[in-house]
Amino acid sequence: MPHSSVLMRRHPRAFTLVELLVVIAIIGVLIALLLPAVQQAREAARRSQCINNLKQIGLAAHNHHDTFLKFPAALYNHNNGYAPNNESDQIGPNWAVKLLPFVEQSALYDIFEVNENNANTVDKWQRDVTLPNGQYARAQEIPAYMCPSDAASKTPYSGVGGNWGRGNYAANGGFGSWWNDGESYTPNGYSSSVNSDGCFTVNKGRNMAAVTDGTSNSVLVAEVRIGEVDTDQRGVWAMGVSGSSIVNNFSRGDCHGPNDKNGNSDDVYDCQDFADGTGGCWEGCTNTQAVARSLHPGIVNVVMIDGSVRSVAETIDQPTWAFMHAIRDGVPYQKP
Repeated sequence: MPHSSVLMRRHPRAFTLVELLVVIAIIGVLIALLLPAVQQAREAARRSQCINNLKQIGLAAHNHHDTFLKFPAALYNHNNGYAPNNESDQIGPNWAVKLLPFVEQSALYDIFEVNENNANTVDKWQRDVTLPNGQYARAQEIPAYMCPSDAASKTPYSGVGGNWGRGNYAANGGFGSWWNDGESYTPNGYSSSVNSDGCFTVNKGRNMAAVTDGTSNSVLVAEVRIGEVDTDQRGVWAMGVSGSSIVNNFSRGDCHGPNDKNGNSDDVYDCQDFADGTGGCWEGCTNTQAVARSLHPGIVNVVMIDGSVRSVAETIDQPTWAFMHAIRDGVPYQKP
């Protein structure tokens, strides 16, 4: 019967407003649960890339040692010692420039035309680095020198003529005055003074024989964070000063370990505090110290002199952290 068939026909039932809101809420909860896992997976990938970069730098340093029978100097300069602030007449080529041929950047290295250590090395560098080709070369971001976890804007450093590119790795200058050999300091939490020499110093490349504590016990290169404004010279890969491409983790005074949260822990000329509140600097000072830093949660990566990479917890005790940066402190039992 046509009439009854019409009565039995049903229209599709739509979602009610309440049901729609419940579905949306469930989807929101699922996203909230999944997002941290996605972020952790991404950070794990970034951390893995950072570790690979450090392995490449360690291999490059070993190849340099095999070629020249020594590691590169931290930097070359005129006064054979401390380079105050960022004065251009003090700054010559640094370790990161010297390793360019060993990290597949020979073409960039050739632009600088750096010679081995001799009387005119710094003068020639100052000419080449200020010429158009040198300005191009110093502005480059080297993949092997950049940690993907550092989300800071890669704004070039504007000092010393400007247009200096950024990086995230710094040579270990020890835990004292990296520009002086043979100095001794007493780390925070330790009872006696020990030799504080790191693997890198001024105008002189050290060799393996100098590492009497053992190459697996001493840091070669550590992570460093990029300055967040153009006047902050932290993370400038081609500039051989504290915080740019050199760390000397004093483990005394204001500097207490990796990823130090103290607002005065980095003594770097014209630097500014990090916006995320993870530590800052003593502004307006001379370049005397900068601590190893990273944006990896809870750790900082370092490559040891033997080429192995370690993820060091930022809670490491201060004497151990100091001794990891000294190549002949005489207390290797303190090393993890």
